[in-house]
Order: sequence, then C-alpha cells, then structure tokens
Amino acid sequence: MAVKKRSDLGVIYEFKTWRDITPMNTSAGTMLHNKTGSWRTIKPVFENKTPACQNSCPAGNDIEGWIKLLQQGEYEKAYWHLKREEPFPSVLGRVCFRFCEEACNRIPFDDCVGISALERFIGDRDASLVPHPDLPEYNGKSMAVVGSGPAGMSAAYFGRLLGFRVAIFEKLQVMGGVLRVGIPEYRLPRDIIAAEFEGLAAMGIELRPGTAIGKDISLEELTGRYDYIFLATGAHGSRKLDIDGEDESRRIMSGLEMLRKVSLGEDVACGKKVAVIGGGNTAIDVARTALRMGSAVTVIYRRSEDEMPANPEEVLEAREEGARFRFLAAPERIELNDDGSIKKLICCEMELAPADESGRIRPAKKDGALFDVETDSILTSIGEVPILDYLKGIAGNEKDVVAVDGTLMVNTGGNGKIFAGGDIIDIQRTVVNAVASGKKAAIAIDCDYRSADFGDVLKEISIGNGSALSFSRYMNWNPETPQNIHMVVDSEKIVYDYFEKAPRVMQKTGDAETRKNSFNAYRETFTEDEAQQEASRCMHCGRCIECDNCLIFCPDMSVLPEGDGQFGYEFDYDYCKGCGICFTECPRHAITMVSEEEGDK
Repeated sequence: MAVKKRSDLGVIYEFKTWRDITPMNTSAGTMLHNKTGSWRTIKPVFENKTPACQNSCPAGNDIEGWIKLLQQGEYEKAYWHLKREEPFPSVLGRVCFRFCEEACNRIPFDDCVGISALERFIGDRDASLVPHPDLPEYNGKSMAVVGSGPAGMSAAYFGRLLGFRVAIFEKLQVMGGVLRVGIPEYRLPRDIIAAEFEGLAAMGIELRPGTAIGKDISLEELTGRYDYIFLATGAHGSRKLDIDGEDESRRIMSGLEMLRKVSLGEDVACGKKVAVIGGGNTAIDVARTALRMGSAVTVIYRRSEDEMPANPEEVLEAREEGARFRFLAAPERIELNDDGSIKKLICCEMELAPADESGRIRPAKKDGALFDVETDSILTSIGEVPILDYLKGIAGNEKDVVAVDGTLMVNTGGNGKIFAGGDIIDIQRTVVNAVASGKKAAIAIDCDYRSADFGDVLKEISIGNGSALSFSRYMNWNPETPQNIHMVVDSEKIVYDYFEKAPRVMQKTGDAETRKNSFNAYRETFTEDEAQQEASRCMHCGRCIECDNCLIFCPDMSVLPEGDGQFGYEFDYDYCKGCGICFTECPRHAITMVSEEEGDK
C-alpha cells in the first residue's frame, strides 16, 4: 500500500491508496472497480469552466487567464494572452462598455472587479512592436479591409494571424475610423490609436489612408485584386430631427460632424450656449466636447434618465463638468433670426407611454406643454446611420444596414466574396461588438478558404451562452487554463463564505474643473501596486486555484494532492462515495458531479 504525505500550514495529512493493486474484475456489470460499493451513482470530477465575465464579453476575452498571469507578475505573457481574443487592450481598456464588469460574480458580494482598468494597465505597460509570437507564414490568399475603425482593425489583425495578406483602406488621411474622429481625445488619446496601427503594420498589414472606395478605387477593382473583402465603413451619417427650421441655419449641426471637425483640428464655432439633442454616448461626447470649448451645455432627451442609453459614468462626469440635463423633452421647432442665427429652440414636454414593439418605453408629447430653450447652436445626436453609396446597390435592407448571413458574408450575386461587420451590420453599436464582428468574419473567411463548415466550427469555439468565439480554440493554441468553454459559472454557483470583502481600487481622475478645461486624458492608468491590489479581488470563477477545500473537507480522504498538471489534486475513486461535499465546498465551482456511467467514458 502506497503512503503519501503532505504538509500544509503545519498539518500533516496522510493519504493511502490501493490503486497499485489491480482489481480482479472491472468488466461492465460489476462494481468491483468501485470499493465504495454499488450505491454510488455520481462522482466528482475536476473541471475548469467559463467565468461569467468571459461569457458576457462579446470578444470572448479570457479575463481570468490574463489576470492570473498579471497576479504572477508575468506582464508580457499576460499582454500576449489578452491579445489572443481582444487585440487592442489600450483602446478597449478606455472605451469599452464593460459588459464583463456588469456580469462580474463579485457584484453580489461587494463590487465588480475593475477589469477595464486592469486591461488598460496591461495594454499600456506592455504594448510592444516586437514580432507577434504567433505570426504565421502567408497562406497565399489576400484580404482587403475597407474602413479602419475597430471592426476593420480586428478583421485585419485576426486575418493576418490566419495567414492572409491584408491591406486596410481608409478614406480619411488618418487611420482609426470612429476611434480617431468619433471619440474625443480626453477619452482616447491619439498616440494610443497610432501605437495600435504601428503594431498592425509591424505584423505586415498594409495601411492605405486617404483611399476612398468609390472614388480612389472601386469596389469592383478590389474584388479583382483581393480574394476576400471585409467592409467596415462604420455609421458616420446622422439622423435628422425632421422639424421646422432644421435645414435653414449653419448653427445646426450633427454631433458626429462636430466631433470629426474638432478631432481633425478644424474650426468649430458653437457659441456661448449649446443644446445637445440625444441621450446616447455620442450625445454625451458632444456635450463634454462643447464644455471644453467654453460653451454652456444643455442636453435634451425625450425619455427619463433611467432610459438613457449613455454610459452612466459618462453622464455623471458630464454633470460634474457643468452639463445641464432636461429629460422628458423633445424639440418641436426652431425659430431663426433674419441672419440665420437661432432665435430660440421650442421644445415639448414628454411623458412615458407603454412600451413599443421592441420593449422600450415610448415617449409621448404632452398637449400644449411647450417651452423655449435659448441656444446659439444645436448639435443633434439621435442616431447614426451608415453611408453605403459606395456599394452601388450590392446589398442593404430596410434598417439601412448591410444584410449578411450567419458567416457575415454579403450576398453579392457571385460578384466576389465580400463580408461585412461593425456598425454597418445589424449588431449592437459598441467598440467591443465591432471587434467581435471582425474576429468572426476573419474566422468565417478562413473557413471558406479551407472549405470548412462554419456551423460545425461554431459549435466547437462558441463561448458559453453568448455570441463570443474563442480564437484560441480555433487555432488550437495551448490555453493558459484548459476549460469547458460551454459551461458558465454564475453567482449562484459561488460560495461567498470563503471570500473576504475588499474595496475596489479606483482610477485617479482630476477634479471636474480641471477636466473640462483641457482635452488631455484625465483618467490615470493603474500603477503596478494598484493593478496587483485590484487583480487580487478576482475570484477566479470556475477555475481551480488549489485552495485545498476539496482535500480538507473530503470525509474519506479520497482527494489526493497530486495532480496531472492541470489540477493540483486527483480523486481516488476507490474510496470516493460520491457524497458531493467537495462539490458543495468548492468556492469557485471547479468541480462537477457526473453520473457513474458518464465519468467512465
């Protein structure tokens, strides 16, 4: 009989096993392989699973994996591991909607982990122009990416990792699309964007700024020169208010146009008072930009603050910087002076009516409830639409977006293999969703090149119950932590009794008065100590961290402290009764109870 000892915190555990003795008979129909007897019907297995944060990230970011590397001080390794699934950490760490934090299992306990701040720390600290560690040889096929926003950047990045020779075409003289001309510099500094494109160029991706499709080169020419096309031209058009006086003054401008002009250094005269119409993130960016230009700002939104789609943190900071908000109000008409300047903006009070077909509460006008707003300029931000003239009727649908199939391919009637993503297709319009669409398109293009069934591939690489895909799984890269990517660990599966509450480490910001007087970035990147402190709050949901609970609580000492490299333990099924105590006391749900038959497969 073998004897194994382990010393842990001064306590000696002794484990005995009969595994070296070959059972007399292990054939089907007997239980001689199980010394506990025939009453055991289920047994535990160690199984790493998918944390809720990764499941909720549209890009499938393996957050727990790189946070573990961060905690170990392996920063460069954490950087490249992060970039396996989400290639632009310095960008997303600043502008992402943070779906991961909203799903963090730590929320019921105290507060979510500051994932975006940690991602930004890794991106800023270890951004490198050294050759990508997984860069392959070219596969002989080429891809043209039209548009250099987040979707185009992502498709180019993953396409190059799949061996395609890639070129990015951008009509502006600067690269970055909405990142460069739609997000203010105080949120996303220009040098951060430039560094990402330097990294793409270092991978061998050709950058073609100042090349407009339909003007400098036609789409037909591209299909003749490249094997695959990925369209990612974004939504740079603005919806109109459709009210009297809207088209008769130069002091009425779309918020997107204002942001673009400011970003490119063009003169924009807003006046002393500005009215911003809308409640999304673009509206808040417009309002905060106008504040920095010295204007007093009133944001007018037709629903209540609870229905406002903008990031609550951005709304709070806009309010701190001096923006005023008028909720449940909508423009009715604009009265102009003889010289075309705005005399006054007349608005109507609104009230919330029952939800519409989409499930969203509808605003309705109050009869006769009109009021005036004095303003020098009106900046509209009530929705962005793609400008698709360059397609020349190739595709489109009633929602003013490009119609694609499940592989993101456009039906061109046989005129080239064209895919599309980002804001020109029917997806949620966020940077991370655009990045996810670029990844999906790159994988679909590679499946087409290899004649692989994309549907079968999706079954293998889809993460959890969301839409995210695992590029690492598609590439068969060795994972940092092998996991069941289909099983998600939510808060109901966490044993919170084994965790200690810890306050979240917040990024330092300047005071509101200092912020609004400059376009400089004001939110500071974590120091190494701050990053380590915040990373320590991660509960590593679904992952075994060798906490010893299973070993300590097992009443039959059938958990042995010798693992296979993936886990620090293994089960001695000769003596395991299948009681499930290890499963119940695993803080992170890294143990699964399976049927006796299933476990023997």
